[in-house]
Amino acid sequence: MRIHGFIRTICIAVCLMLSASTAISASPVLRSIAISNVADPAARQIVRNVVNNSLKTISTKEVTTEENEPALSAKVETEEAPGSRLPAAAVEKTEANHEIKPGVAAETALKWLKNGNTRYLKKANRSDGKSQADRNRLTQSQHPHTIILSCSDSRVPPETVFDQALGEIFVVRTAGESLDAAVIASLEYAVEHLGPRLLIVMGHTSCGAVNAAITAVSGTSAGSPSLDLLIADIKPRLPAHDEKSVPSNSLVVESSDNAKGVASDLLKRSEIIRSRVEKGELLIKPALYHLDSGTVNFF
Repeated sequence: MRIHGFIRTICIAVCLMLSASTAISASPVLRSIAISNVADPAARQIVRNVVNNSLKTISTKEVTTEENEPALSAKVETEEAPGSRLPAAAVEKTEANHEIKPGVAAETALKWLKNGNTRYLKKANRSDGKSQADRNRLTQSQHPHTIILSCSDSRVPPETVFDQALGEIFVVRTAGESLDAAVIASLEYAVEHLGPRLLIVMGHTSCGAVNAAITAVSGTSAGSPSLDLLIADIKPRLPAHDEKSVPSNSLVVESSDNAKGVASDLLKRSEIIRSRVEKGELLIKPALYHLDSGTVNFF
């Protein structure tokens, strides 16, 4: 009797697989119905396993067959190893742990960031570089290929915008990319001790800190001594405005000028950074992230 019951369970499961497989590509509600319609507990478990496994397959296909991905993959493969931040020639030895070697050329690092932003826009994000093995490796040292100074705005996370994994970018974030001793010291530390040859100063559209600097009334406080220092740092980098001036759409002009001004100020306020730039050992690149499109423009 047990054998007959088992055979009956298998038959029920097989008969229902087709309907379950059809339902899994639809909404979660239909998938739930497909499973709940199976009365026999053992058959229901079999169908549930089929549904879950099929969902994994569908998820993989959605990533690997995205309409625009073949063109993206072709571009990446000519510039770097697929799924890696390293040149293709280095893949054989280092592809498994995605380790970044010190001294990556600024032009190469910039290309990786541009590729990452393209992946972000095309929803073709990487899945590597975030494993337990990567975490273990990075407990010993770090060699990020790029330093990024960006706004603290919650909508502008550089790791997401550039699709970068653990240990690949050294990020400093302040409102409006404002500069003070701690910020400059953080950048100098990365330049001196971690080896990146590219420093990105990234502003963004509709920046609240930039807007606050534009609208600040001379002689009045922004709310606290610290906020006053923030406004005082940003305001000189912006185009002159008066009561009759109309800011640009989404503050594109003002936010771009601020990012460019920060890059210029770093050369004046940090001997370490200026010396590296003069020797050709460091490239500073201003950039602007567009909140609406997700695109990063470099200047």
